[in-house]
Amino acid sequence: MKFYKLIIAAVLVNSFHSCDYLDVPPINIMQDEAIFKSESGIKSYLTTLYYDLPIEDFRFSQQGFNVTGKGQGRLPNVCGEAMCHTTDDISSIGDGTWWGCWDYGKIRRINYFITEFPKYSDNFSQEFAEAWLGEAYFMRAYCYFAMVKRYGGVPYLKEPQKYTSDFESLKVPRDSEKTCYDNIAKDLDEAIWRLPDNETLLGKGRVTKYAALALKSRAMLYAGSIARYGNVDKDGLVGIPAEYANDYFELAYEAVKEIEKDNKFSLYRKNADKEKNFAELFLAEDSPENIFVKYFQRNVNAHGWDVYFIPYQYRGVGFSSNMNPPLEFVEMFEHKDGTPANFEARAANTYFDDPSELFQDMDARFGGSIIYPNAVFKGEPCSIQKGLIIEDGSKIENAVNYEDAVYTANDGTQYHIVGKSGCGNYSGNMTGFFIRKYLNEDMPTSEVLEGYSEQHWIDMRYAEVLLNGIEAAVELQKYLDDALRWINDIRDRADVKLLTEGELTIEKVRHERRIELAFENHTYWDLRRWRIADKEIEAKQYNGLCPYFDINQQKYVFEKNPANKYYYTFDVKMYYERIPDSEIAKNNLLIQNPYYN
Repeated sequence: MKFYKLIIAAVLVNSFHSCDYLDVPPINIMQDEAIFKSESGIKSYLTTLYYDLPIEDFRFSQQGFNVTGKGQGRLPNVCGEAMCHTTDDISSIGDGTWWGCWDYGKIRRINYFITEFPKYSDNFSQEFAEAWLGEAYFMRAYCYFAMVKRYGGVPYLKEPQKYTSDFESLKVPRDSEKTCYDNIAKDLDEAIWRLPDNETLLGKGRVTKYAALALKSRAMLYAGSIARYGNVDKDGLVGIPAEYANDYFELAYEAVKEIEKDNKFSLYRKNADKEKNFAELFLAEDSPENIFVKYFQRNVNAHGWDVYFIPYQYRGVGFSSNMNPPLEFVEMFEHKDGTPANFEARAANTYFDDPSELFQDMDARFGGSIIYPNAVFKGEPCSIQKGLIIEDGSKIENAVNYEDAVYTANDGTQYHIVGKSGCGNYSGNMTGFFIRKYLNEDMPTSEVLEGYSEQHWIDMRYAEVLLNGIEAAVELQKYLDDALRWINDIRDRADVKLLTEGELTIEKVRHERRIELAFENHTYWDLRRWRIADKEIEAKQYNGLCPYFDINQQKYVFEKNPANKYYYTFDVKMYYERIPDSEIAKNNLLIQNPYYN
């Protein structure tokens, strides 16, 4: 099976540059026949479109898509999943401009393919011609969904605008948010019947009909939530009338059922150790859970997930510790018996021989997603300790490093003040926890560098699809047998107590989603579409739970501390991003979103 690398050929970069008004000027200086009459030309064109897809992967940050470097802020940093490095933390969670994606250059290139390629399709087999068009329809839906989930209604252009000196004729108003979601559904339906059901025809990393169905389940779930929990404003440019909520939830559920009935995907269950199994599923290229994956290759498009997020003691040359889950998030996980974690309460006034004792018998997703004090990673315990409690009961902490920060007790015994991975400014960790998801334990320390990480990004996986269906069914209060079966499949994989139908509430479903999909760039958007972000994140200060070693007891004790000095608030205006002022200046038919004027 061929793997077409998702990189931009230099000739295409030069040929398809656009100044984006909305999607004009002329598309290219390359003859159409050179593109559309050869298989290589078509693949090069589509490869460019794949590269430009607004996938929120390892290289997505506050600075944009496909960014090299750690980025100042990432989506987990603005939804309570993780804090940044102690010396590089963010003081707010945004102002409605951080996650912009207003890009009609991409839309134009896709529309150009959809309108022009059919003129040349007779040169190819019907199977290939339809599949290539299916890819284009998928990508148009993907790009518009990225815009609509940010801005609400946008101009939904389906044809490339023709270059003209009459710029007034090129100005297009926004479509309603409902119209946009309806068009996304239509584009995905066009993709579904055209695309193959496996990667054999188009190649590894290219979409299949199941990717289109998965995206439909995601987008329609979003639309249903906006209708149910949002408000209509600006004459429908933002918001969807509430009476359409169930229609969208039904479409989301149907898409999930369509994927399930073909029995091509299942949850990853290749390791009997369920904690290791969950960690491995994000690295396994042969996972039966993967539906649409973005691949990375060293010297081509590799990323730096390991160098930026690995705990300090395992670092190579460069950064570490830039994703530190706070206490509030890690306590969302459950014990195997379904009882709450309650780490803070259970640690109060309790001494431990080993700090990892506090975190035993947990949902497998906890250890598969989180590195906690003394959790084994890369074959050795992750040494997390904030300080010492010495003979007189006082604390010593905030050491400059592990090696030199030593305390000599009255009896002459020497103790390291802090752990090899913190907590402390030198290590960057301020919460007592690190992210584990997607870290490559087999990566040699010498290769923990920017541009060396090659693990793929799973943009769509079967567990998310099931969660989309579960949520849709519970919102509908229909198909609850399916919803219960799906959620218990997910929980069984995590080795956590199964639910009864009576426990299948919308709150429980949302909680399950947050645990399963943590750090996969879903939670921020989920909190927005549920319209609870302003309630959950209001003057919110996050905390850590860090162990100290008490030399009198010769045991560890935990203490809760603020993770940083900042208080975070989600402003209601951020339920929609601000349309760039530069776009409104070019097009006076565009109406700005609520609360930005």
